[in-house]
Amino acid sequence: MKKVLCVLCMALSLVACDKANDNPQNKPVVKIGMMLPLSGDFAAYGDATKRAIQMVKEDTVDSKNYYDFVLEDSGTDSSKASSIIRKMVFTDKINAVMGYISSTAMVVAPIANENKIPSLFFVAAPEASLGEYNLRLYPEITIGTKMLADKIKSENKKNVAVVYQNVPAMNYLVIEMLPVLKQNLRVVLNENFLPDEKNFFALLQKIKKAKPDYIILEGMPPSLDIFMKQLHDNNINIPVTGYQTIGMMNTLDGNDGMWDVDSARATQEFFDRYQKMGGTDNLYYADYVYTMLMALVNGFENASPDNMAEFIAAASQAKSPIGDLTVTANKDLGITKHIYQRVVNGKKEVME
Repeated sequence: MKKVLCVLCMALSLVACDKANDNPQNKPVVKIGMMLPLSGDFAAYGDATKRAIQMVKEDTVDSKNYYDFVLEDSGTDSSKASSIIRKMVFTDKINAVMGYISSTAMVVAPIANENKIPSLFFVAAPEASLGEYNLRLYPEITIGTKMLADKIKSENKKNVAVVYQNVPAMNYLVIEMLPVLKQNLRVVLNENFLPDEKNFFALLQKIKKAKPDYIILEGMPPSLDIFMKQLHDNNINIPVTGYQTIGMMNTLDGNDGMWDVDSARATQEFFDRYQKMGGTDNLYYADYVYTMLMALVNGFENASPDNMAEFIAAASQAKSPIGDLTVTANKDLGITKHIYQRVVNGKKEVME
């Protein structure tokens, strides 16, 4: 019995030592909760997230705080979000939370605000930034949409079909896009599809009947990939574009010539670093995850959540591979830089 207890004590001591070695300088610990889709159709995003976390750990070795990251697979189902954020707040004792799913952000925001925990989400849902402690990393969609419309017009095209997945993120996105599109283009079809749609035959027939010059497609994987495959299988040769559409797809094979407008392009340095960690040609939001984490780190390093105005100002000065951040009138972190990109040989490349 004594021997068993001795072995148990040694094992517990080793665990304690391993934990202590994670923070050898005994710095103040800041816990950042991460609510993300990490498995199933979004497994690639989970892998990319882990690489972004590793980069942040490497880049915060000399920080005054020790940063601990609490990952939870919240998927895209808002029903999971409430229990997960409460666990993070009351059990894990997080100091901040981040993510990039609108349905999750809308559930998290009131709980985070009530408990005075900064939340930062890369989402379109405006509810995500309601309250003093909630903010978004948010691109200027009107800028990107105008670029989209300008390029379509430059090809002497005018009629567009707007097709999007019926989920909060895409609903909000299209609401912002439509007024800008209608200033210069004719929207001949505005149609959404079910969140888990697998058969697009009926929608494709509507598109053929509307005879658009372009399809503006917005959605998430795997629906985007299924739509594109069925579009090609039905020999519908209408060009497809969108806002951040290419970056949301699981595969670009067979989609050469497709182009879109994106809110940012990671630096080559970041991309090379990501690939050295085993990453693919698709970053799966690793650049945005890194940016959000570094924004929160910069807030905790140079300010305090006790003064959110100063915290947000400090967050906006964070090292970012997607360009400089700004503080918008709604106290969000804004991204004003946008690019055109296209698919060449199954890979993304920036269009000059």
